[in-house]
Amino acid sequence: MNINIKTTNKLKIKGTKTMKTTILSIFAFSILTFAGCKQEEPKKDTTQSGAATTTQTEVKADKPDSSIIRAKDVDVASIDKNKDGKVFQCPMDANVISDKQEPCPLCKMDLDEVTIEVAKEHLK
Repeated sequence: MNINIKTTNKLKIKGTKTMKTTILSIFAFSILTFAGCKQEEPKKDTTQSGAATTTQTEVKADKPDSSIIRAKDVDVASIDKNKDGKVFQCPMDANVISDKQEPCPLCKMDLDEVTIEVAKEHLK
């Protein structure tokens, strides 16, 4: 009986050491992994004028470009600058209309080429 109890105690001690080693290894690995990750810093534009140096930080606007976001009652024909009878309209956001192919500032989808009449129908 005494032999089994001693053997069981040794196994418990061995198992505890193995578990501690495993936990410490995982912890060390995660620290090394996250230490290698760093956040991207904003781009900086450094210009020199004489002895003075100025640094400007580029900041991206979170607001979408609203120049092609139209009201529901817009005159679609007035958007057609090249007078070809077609405009580009977002399939998701019907109020986004432009005279040139570009991504929608709201959903980032490409605008579809449609006739002025179809664009008017989509706005209803």
